[in-house]
Amino acid sequence: LCVRDGKVLLGRESAALSNKWELPGGGLDFGEDIRLGFAREIEEETGLTIRKMDTRPTYVWTHKYEHKRKLDWYYSFVVAYRVEFEDLNFTPSDECAELRFFSREEITSMDVCGQTVGLAALFNPADFPDPF
Repeated sequence: LCVRDGKVLLGRESAALSNKWELPGGGLDFGEDIRLGFAREIEEETGLTIRKMDTRPTYVWTHKYEHKRKLDWYYSFVVAYRVEFEDLNFTPSDECAELRFFSREEITSMDVCGQTVGLAALFNPADFPDPF
């Protein structure tokens, strides 16, 4: 989670995917360290390099998907760490077309990916005191 001025950074998936907003990140490779995998996924999707990451997750939640990936259902286990990037010089990719900061109120009224709905329920800017 990259938070600035009480808003959290979300990425818009490319039109080839869903064109919806979500937290930048992705899945782990088998046996991969969770923090290293998160940093790898962020860089692959956005071109951004993490300067600093909390040692413990800020939020953890699950989301049930139904009728996706040729499965009747499955759960996504979401682990969100607070991060600070080297800079926000974003490079669009096949997965992420745009990055923007949104307030909790904005997120609750947006067309977001399923697991990002859980973020809207949890996100509280007071959980992110400055400085990092």
